[in-house]
Amino acid sequence: MAYVIFEPCVDVMDTACVVVCPVDCIHTSEGEKQLYIDPDVCIDCAACEPECPVEAISIESDVPAKWASYIEINRKFFETFVKPETEDSEDEAGKTKQGKQQGIPEEFVQIPEVPDTRLRAPFNALAMLGQPILGAFSAKFKTRLEEMAGNSRVFSAAVSTGINSLINLTLYPLILFFIGFQGQTPDLFSSTGNLMIFLGIVIAITEGIYRFKDEFSSTSEQPRYGAAFYGWILSLVATPLLIGARSALVTTRTSQRTTVPGAVAVDGAIYADDIKERYRRYGMINQVSEMANYYRIEVEFPRWVPHSSLKEAYDLPDRMPDYDYEVHLSSPYMTDATPTSETTVTVQTQLPVNPKTGQMEDPRFENVVGRASSFPNGFTNVFPIQAQPTDFRTHYRNRVLEIIVPKTGTYDQLGLEPLVHYAKLKG
Repeated sequence: MAYVIFEPCVDVMDTACVVVCPVDCIHTSEGEKQLYIDPDVCIDCAACEPECPVEAISIESDVPAKWASYIEINRKFFETFVKPETEDSEDEAGKTKQGKQQGIPEEFVQIPEVPDTRLRAPFNALAMLGQPILGAFSAKFKTRLEEMAGNSRVFSAAVSTGINSLINLTLYPLILFFIGFQGQTPDLFSSTGNLMIFLGIVIAITEGIYRFKDEFSSTSEQPRYGAAFYGWILSLVATPLLIGARSALVTTRTSQRTTVPGAVAVDGAIYADDIKERYRRYGMINQVSEMANYYRIEVEFPRWVPHSSLKEAYDLPDRMPDYDYEVHLSSPYMTDATPTSETTVTVQTQLPVNPKTGQMEDPRFENVVGRASSFPNGFTNVFPIQAQPTDFRTHYRNRVLEIIVPKTGTYDQLGLEPLVHYAKLKG
């Protein structure tokens, strides 16, 4: 359901709504007397509605009955309208040049030219000197402090975690050594002492590997450096205190902020979005590989919640939940049916929903899905392939969905190693 512009806009055509539209869906053309909203591009963000000085914009369901005809007028306008930047043009040599194609929506955020914050003195010196201890805290605490510092030389989540992990290589064996000799005289060269030291080293190494697991994963683009086991308890108190004391710890930004086209002003922290992660949220990172007797389709799912004012406002987690997905085969082939040359594989995804309540598994996302271009509720991909399969199988691992579709017959006839589970097959 899109927003609609109706009669009060006629002969007024105030462009305040055009300026704030994050997806560039409001247009007009020479000779027209009003603006129009493209229903196929509009994302229902409501940014334009309060900007209209004559109250000529509302969501389709709220358009006054006397102006209901403007719903069809808006739609009809875009049946023939071509954006100027998408029109093909000819260069001086007479060759046709492909115009600029509209991409996915821009973020509702501003992008600063320089780091947003900087720790005040003497907190910057304390953060730098305290990294061996601060590295034991949770990933959320260290991410916040790193953003507040605005300089990896002052504080770095990776460096502080690494230093703390090295300290634990000595700390854990030492603690276990004295625990092993409770009520006794410690003996460094006894079998008990050697066992305690060995166990301490093993625990420290295992914990260090777990804390840096995102660094070892080729799919993690925003590594999170976890806490030492004793740091979790400290983080429960330290993280709220750090957030609450932000205004006292950081300096006030003095330079002017610049925005990307279509961005709107937001309160609080200012972030830039990772373009590749944004593409994943729209299902645009995918590929189809043709093998000798089957097709392999790979679709990358979103990994990280985008940094934005909405993430801060609703305390969203750092990682996106695993999407629910279904894979549909257009028409499974029967042995007694006349085969056709092309099959379509459709992948439909959405944020996970509790089947009993019909609500999202994580209710925090209910507040943001559909309200901003950075939070679509899943995506749909359609892959046409030249094949005559009767079934397929899927494998989901590390936020990548792999679909194996035989060119003819069944998956079992391929003789490939079985995958984890079946997707739902629907005709």
